[in-house]
Amino acid sequence: MKKYTTIPVLVEVKRILDEARSGREWSEFLLSLLNENKRLQRVLAARSLQERFNLVEKSVLESHEKFREGFKFRGEEEEQS
Repeated sequence: MKKYTTIPVLVEVKRILDEARSGREWSEFLLSLLNENKRLQRVLAARSLQERFNLVEKSVLESHEKFREGFKFRGEEEEQS
């Protein structure tokens, strides 16, 4: 036998949640909210990491290009003469 409990919430909050659940069973609805929230948190964390990586990657590429500007291959010097 499954056990149930009550969760005290404001009447207005229950009304909003009740409209959002669209007739689904409360447990199913609340678990879907929780799962969606976790999924969105992972997406946002991945985007944040990607943005940081892009900044670091850009900085490394710029540094690499500046470093290479000071050097020329032996063949390049002869071709330019």
